[in-house]
Amino acid sequence: MNSRQRFSKYILIVILPLIILTITYWLYFDYSIQEERKAKAEWIGSVYQKSIDQVIRETKGNVEWLSRNRSIPYMDEKSKNQLLDSIKDTDPRYADIYLLDREGMTIHSTSKQPPQSKLIDHEDMDLAVNTQKAVMANKTGIDDLNCTCFTIFAPILEKDKEVRGFLLVQIKFDYLKNILNTLSPEQTVKLQTNEREKVVDINIGNVNPSSRWMTLPLTEAEWSISVKMLEKKDTQNIHIFYSFIFFTFIITHVIYIIVYEFLYRRNSKKQKQLIDDQKLNFVGTLAASTAHEIKNPLTGIKGLVQLLNEKHPDEQDQFYYSIIMKEIERINSIVSEFLILGKPMVQNLSSYDVRGIVAELRPIIESEARFYCIEVEWDIVRSPLPVYCTKDQLKQVILNIAKNGFEAMEQGKNLTIHIYPKKQEAIIEIIDTGHGLESNDIQKVFEPFYTSKKEGTGLGLFVCKRIIELFNGTIEITSKLSEGTTVMIRLPILKENVSK
Repeated sequence: MNSRQRFSKYILIVILPLIILTITYWLYFDYSIQEERKAKAEWIGSVYQKSIDQVIRETKGNVEWLSRNRSIPYMDEKSKNQLLDSIKDTDPRYADIYLLDREGMTIHSTSKQPPQSKLIDHEDMDLAVNTQKAVMANKTGIDDLNCTCFTIFAPILEKDKEVRGFLLVQIKFDYLKNILNTLSPEQTVKLQTNEREKVVDINIGNVNPSSRWMTLPLTEAEWSISVKMLEKKDTQNIHIFYSFIFFTFIITHVIYIIVYEFLYRRNSKKQKQLIDDQKLNFVGTLAASTAHEIKNPLTGIKGLVQLLNEKHPDEQDQFYYSIIMKEIERINSIVSEFLILGKPMVQNLSSYDVRGIVAELRPIIESEARFYCIEVEWDIVRSPLPVYCTKDQLKQVILNIAKNGFEAMEQGKNLTIHIYPKKQEAIIEIIDTGHGLESNDIQKVFEPFYTSKKEGTGLGLFVCKRIIELFNGTIEITSKLSEGTTVMIRLPILKENVSK
């Protein structure tokens, strides 16, 4: 993988996901912060809302209760003064208290300079008369100390429910402001009418025009209260965001390293496979060429030996000539096997009984076993096991695997050759009790040029696998370290001979 490809992979696996995840998380992060601020402002606004509604509700209740005292209009001036002054002094919310006639004009008040105009509109008066309950007037007023107030009044009723006049109280806006300051002195709040007219505000000084507000309507008045949502950065959330970016950066790099390692190993494996294929093609070409060159002189030698065999009929000479002919045939057979390393050739497969092939090999295998001081145990089924194969090549496979088992065992160990049918296959199992193979080596034993022997070529098991595959069979190896290795060869049994 060149530097340009590595850079492309880095952009694709690290930079691009990091940017996408960062933007996605930032949007989620910003949304969650705004929702959190919104929820907090809504909670604070609900506390203010309930507090102001409670003040207005309590005031209405007090005014209604006082207005039900029918004797107020009939009191003398002194009694009225004492009553109204005592009401004003008992509750700090009251600015001034007024007694009004049926037309809304002031009859008596606690104010030193009572207004000459009406304090309430006809619409508010009609509403109070119709409902016979306390009403909050739309007009605001100013008390003797020039403080802005809002008005609540209730009708004074006779026994026959006829309206005699009105009891009116003015509530200081500063009283509401003190309540809001007490609840949350650092919060920015504004109380306004539904027509956006200012009523009360707190900490409204340098407010950013783009600030976001949470607005809630009051239930006891046609007002609304707005709470400014927080704008300052939450350092804890910022730290969480930075931590997310950091860990995302680490994770994407770990993924990049894993992907890079995977691609590197895959490319290395491909390169190794390519090199092995090139080596195998070269060896196959060389083997085919060498086999062709050897076969030509062998044919000449074989013809000359046949002539000598006819010319010298002596029994001793005939014996020597027969040995020479057998060795020539053996050389010819070995040379033909070199062709397996190249492209598979058309094989002349015939039907053979596996038991017969193994019977011919038995003396050779036992001879090899005696050389290595190994005992061979035979477990061969009695029923025939006919398969399509080339006799000499199947011998080569069995002998090669048995010899590998001898070389892997110490003296005095046992090698078991087990031949039996299973379903529609003839099974040849060669089991040694040698040092065994590691799991990583088992996957490599059939690769060309792989060997654990100091003097091995790494082609033995590769050739065995190719031969068995030419017979439409399979070869498998299982092994445990320090326990031994089992090689299982499976060959399809001829169908007409499969027992039902």
